[in-house]
Amino acid sequence: MGAAAQILLVVALLAGQARAAEVVITREHPAFWLWSGVRAGDELQNAQIVYLHQGEVLARAGSVRFQRLGLPVGRLSFPAIWLTVRFATLNVPESVAPQIVQLLRRWQAAGNKVVGLQVDFDAATYRLADYADFLRQLRQHLPPEYALGVTGLLDWAKTGDVATLNALPVDELVVQSYQGRRTVADYQKYLPALARLRVPFKLGLVQNGRRDPQAEAQLRRSPWYRGTVVFLLNPRR
Repeated sequence: MGAAAQILLVVALLAGQARAAEVVITREHPAFWLWSGVRAGDELQNAQIVYLHQGEVLARAGSVRFQRLGLPVGRLSFPAIWLTVRFATLNVPESVAPQIVQLLRRWQAAGNKVVGLQVDFDAATYRLADYADFLRQLRQHLPPEYALGVTGLLDWAKTGDVATLNALPVDELVVQSYQGRRTVADYQKYLPALARLRVPFKLGLVQNGRRDPQAEAQLRRSPWYRGTVVFLLNPRR
């Protein structure tokens, strides 16, 4: 092979790698997480669904309480919103759920279409059954007009019990393909396992992270796949 042919081959290989690891571009996606402390920008102009981080359930000094965070209640321009609450523990007193329900109702009374509550909790894969019990109890406190969703880990479908996963009492599962500000290395290897899900699910991406459109395209074969959600970031200083 001549030098010119070798150069062309290298260029072709590099181009193929670039296509296989594209950058997450926000305007190509319809749904976003807006976490407390993250400034909303032009990325949300065409958003169809926004997951608003509205607080955390914290365990501190021997007590568990709900700490309100995020945007103040008001009328937003988005067609639909979920309220996302981060849970640090599943040992939650009964006083917490009514506070969250009241928050859902306040957002709805402000003129927003509130789909429901999204629980953000990194349940260990081997404890999915315990997590399911917690979610069933939480579901009992939610008025029927509100959906219950959860975020999930890539490992859940690959190494967890899929029957337990499919039995989670949720209306939506958003599987996160990132940690912090970075895409999980080789996240594509986890995606085929998602084909076994029998609950509506989405794929969570991180703004400016990596993505493999070809691998993600396989998800569209599942009738349970509902698209992507992008976690927005503040620009680096």
